[in-house]
This record gives sequence, C-alpha cells and structure tokens, in this order.
Amino acid sequence: MIKSKKSDEKSRRILAAVRSILAQKGYAGTTINLVAKEAGVSRGLLHYYFKNKEEMLAKVIQDNMQLNVRLVSDLLENCNSAADFAEQLVGALRHVLQQDPDFFHLFFEGWAVARQSAVVSQTLDELYGQFRRAMSEGLETAQNNGKIKPRLPIASTAVYLTGLIDGLGLQMITEPDLAADDDTWRDVANGITDLLEGGNVQVDRPKAECC
Repeated sequence: MIKSKKSDEKSRRILAAVRSILAQKGYAGTTINLVAKEAGVSRGLLHYYFKNKEEMLAKVIQDNMQLNVRLVSDLLENCNSAADFAEQLVGALRHVLQQDPDFFHLFFEGWAVARQSAVVSQTLDELYGQFRRAMSEGLETAQNNGKIKPRLPIASTAVYLTGLIDGLGLQMITEPDLAADDDTWRDVANGITDLLEGGNVQVDRPKAECC
C-alpha cells in the first residue's frame, strides 16, 4: 500500500508528538490521550500507528539510533584524519546536547523501560548492534585508507567509542554546565584523537590457568 503525502505528514506529526511527550513526561507519564492531543489526532488514529506505549518508545528509539548510525558512518567516511573525525564527532555531540537534549533523554528512558519491556529491550539490542557494526566498519575503512591508526583492535575501539558517546550524553544532560565548557570538549576531542592515531598497542591478556 502506498501512503499519501497527507498520511506521511500525519505520521511525522504523531511521531513528533510521541517524542515530545515521552521526553517531557517520561514513559510512566505518557498517555494515549496526551499524545493524541499533542498531535491533533483521534485516539483511534493513534492506535492505527501504535498499539501501545511500548511501540511508541521503541519507534522513537529506532529513529534516534538510525540517525546515529548515519552520522557516524558519514563522519568516518568523510574525515581526513583522526583529529578531523574527533573534532567532527565532538561538534555533532555538542550540537545535539545544546539543540536537542531530548535525543539523549529518550535513550536513557529506553534503557530504564527495557528492564520490563521485551519489545523495547529487543529494539535496543538490535539497534546497538547496528550502531557498533557501523562504527566498526567505518573505523576499519578509515584504517585501511590510512586515515587513522587505532591503539586498540577495531572491535574494541568501536565498543569504547560507543560507550564514550553514551557516557558523555548522560553526564552532559545531568550536568548541563559541562556542555558549554570549551575546555572539556577540547580534552574529549584530544582523547579521541590519541586513541585513533597512536598506533596499535599490544595488550597483554591474562593467560588461562592450566587445570
């Protein structure tokens, strides 16, 4: 079935309302009535797009993560060096935190809900897998093209950077003053640059004890 432009516009309006209410009220405070009122649609039409709140949150998280996947892929594809990637990544994070703080609020809401919701948990698992794969593939391509020389294996670097992004998001939205601190962001960019241009370092792994 081909959706009309009017239908697509209504779908975008509903999703924007879902995103806004979830960010403002949290999962527990979000209701079908609130979302329908915000979107200017009937409850019946809202149920046409979403069965329940779980589906609403899962869809918002999906859209957010897909934006992240495209962002990191584009940055790694177009960067010229480790320092260039670090600067662009920090700039993108800073822009999101200052202009769209709901972006990270919704992720953290999703993590909390995932403990009780199989739907949200599965969505997060799948999308984080996609993000790490996109990060790994982009890092590998950049390494093969001589743009970066990661200190750690590619897979570990991807996990490290993914955790760094999430950790920065949590810290910056709980301590908003940090988001405006130029020194902090410069140091973060320098740390990422050092990770990506220091060359591979052999990590001694503990040997398994003989039984």
